[in-house]
Amino acid sequence: MSSMSFWKRLRGGLRSLRNGELLLKIGADKFYLHIMYLFLLMWLSIMLSLKVDKTLSRVGEGKAAIEELRIYHAQKEAQLVKLHSASTTRTRLRQLGSPVTSPKEPATVIKKK
Repeated sequence: MSSMSFWKRLRGGLRSLRNGELLLKIGADKFYLHIMYLFLLMWLSIMLSLKVDKTLSRVGEGKAAIEELRIYHAQKEAQLVKLHSASTTRTRLRQLGSPVTSPKEPATVIKKK
């Protein structure tokens, strides 16, 4: 096969591809519906895999955001526990020089008239 015939065959093949005669030229026109069905299945497979990837990436971002919020919540809860502990309150009152102390007797109830 010479170089010239190769280029002629290639050019002819591209021309038949452009004109839509490729299936007729290679004798595969009997399988047109099968080829179209295969193309449709491949296209659906690609589209579904892209959707799955997109969904999984959003799930990953959501999990990261939830974990970040859990950490933030735990830090805030620890700060609240620290602020409300009795020993911390007594220490702060002493530092501020306040005469307020813990009650020594039970609280009295004031009745309404």
